[in-house]
Amino acid sequence: MLIQNLRHVIRDGGWPVVFLVLTMLSSTRIVAAEDHKTSRIIFNDDAQVLSEAPLEETSAFVRGWLDREVAHVPFTTFVFLAATPDICTYQTKVGETFGARFPQPLNTGWDPGIRGLASEGTDALKVVTQHMKSKGKEVLAAIRMSDTHHRSLDPSMPLCSKFALDNPQYVIQQPDGRSNETALDYSYSQVRDHRFEIMKEIVKNYDVDGLELNFVRWAKHFPRDRGRQNASTMTDYLKRIRKLLDRLATERGKSPYILGVRVPESVECCWLAGIDIETWVSSKWVDYVVVSTWNNTDPQLPIEEFSRFTKPAGVDTVVVMGNMIGAVWQGTPTILDRGIAMSSKHANGYVGMLINESEARGTAANYFAWGADTISFWNVGIHFGREKTAAPEQRNRIRRWTHAVLDRESVYQGPRTYRFLPMGKGMNTRRPPLRNYPWYDEGYSPLGQRNIQPVQFLPEESGKRKQYPFRMADGRNGEKLTGKMQFWIYHLSENQPVSLDLNGIRFDPAVVHRFPIGSKRSGLSGQRFEIDLSFCPPFRGNNQLGIAIRGLDALRPSPYLEELEVMVHSSEGK
Repeated sequence: MLIQNLRHVIRDGGWPVVFLVLTMLSSTRIVAAEDHKTSRIIFNDDAQVLSEAPLEETSAFVRGWLDREVAHVPFTTFVFLAATPDICTYQTKVGETFGARFPQPLNTGWDPGIRGLASEGTDALKVVTQHMKSKGKEVLAAIRMSDTHHRSLDPSMPLCSKFALDNPQYVIQQPDGRSNETALDYSYSQVRDHRFEIMKEIVKNYDVDGLELNFVRWAKHFPRDRGRQNASTMTDYLKRIRKLLDRLATERGKSPYILGVRVPESVECCWLAGIDIETWVSSKWVDYVVVSTWNNTDPQLPIEEFSRFTKPAGVDTVVVMGNMIGAVWQGTPTILDRGIAMSSKHANGYVGMLINESEARGTAANYFAWGADTISFWNVGIHFGREKTAAPEQRNRIRRWTHAVLDRESVYQGPRTYRFLPMGKGMNTRRPPLRNYPWYDEGYSPLGQRNIQPVQFLPEESGKRKQYPFRMADGRNGEKLTGKMQFWIYHLSENQPVSLDLNGIRFDPAVVHRFPIGSKRSGLSGQRFEIDLSFCPPFRGNNQLGIAIRGLDALRPSPYLEELEVMVHSSEGK
């Protein structure tokens, strides 16, 4: 922020004032770089309220929804979806307001709320900005840089923009030959210019504090095999947006506009999407970076890849936490032990697992340990209306887990559960034409990140040590832990010999307890293992659970391990 303020001092006060500021900068920048802290906690709202709003007294309905969000979730910065980027939730003259091109009301999607607010002479961005600012919140407009929920260039689909329909030549030509691509290629200046004008319209016409550019929805900006080659184009584009925000702030005599970016979950995934995030940060163009998964909360995110350059630059390192902790897999095993932390909309497999307070603490402990400053809450705002996932007990669960991860101190005020799941399992079942994710390789996220793989024990590997890697903040400094580790090995028979180790140090078989699968998981045969943490060898941050199984039989299904849970009740020194 000091650099941004300096830009305005130069314009407004000239070089005599700059000397004083530079003197201040020389003494304060080291503190900002070495001990940077931030209080910005972000709440992303995807405008679900517009889908459920009535046609009458719409503004009051929207404000009531916002009040429920404020009452349940702690945050300082409210990010409201304004553009996808060509379809807008506000009354635009540059882009296309959702549903506006259709001769008859759609009565679906955002249309009811948009029409209800229009009848009152307002729109969502005006109502949201005014109401949240009255509550002391920073308000940013979210721009989804390449949302493609629509899977064809079909004029009957309201999320398919007229701009795309009129310009099919700008659609990305993917190397896999998919026929359902609808994302537009930022290599074309026409695409960049059109979307730039939408951003300018928002900042000029609405009292927002800035923009958040969402490069995760759906992380398709160039052909998926040419992200790195085209990254300079996106870098020039981001610089252009930063200059726009600075110019408009100067013209209005306002504080510098905030520019945040939501980017894929690793630096390599950023390159796949054409994002040179380190250059953006080192150039002081962004105020914060949100490191984001696709649609879930993953405790294994490599936050240190980002914090190594965000920390020295004084840029906030924010990590996304969503309401779902599982991923796309809908098959067995069936999950039996989660109570309300299971979605009523999804199958009773990993896909339906919702995060609870203890899991949130464990996940956030990892994020903070490896360099995060704060959290961004994602896919939480949809649960404050009439959806069956918005029941009172679900809102109370959301209240508990979001308050538990406010900062490092909050994380360690209760037990922490580290749950590791096969996030990329089943991804190849989503390949085009079913969906049009940027990536759909088995074992990878839709953003191209290689996830934990199920560990399979084949007959020819009988007795061979296999390893399951997991990251855990607790115990990394050698402190003693109390709690329990448990994991499931499916298709393992009751008497089959198993040897276990942690980071190469074997467990005494006497401390390893085995149970038939059934009380917590069902649908598959196998064994559940429990080990008291007091009997565990030292943890070290990035850990390996070693497993060797003897007596493997080619005539039986091969055993496999894919889920690990470590529940830490307390830790020495905490």
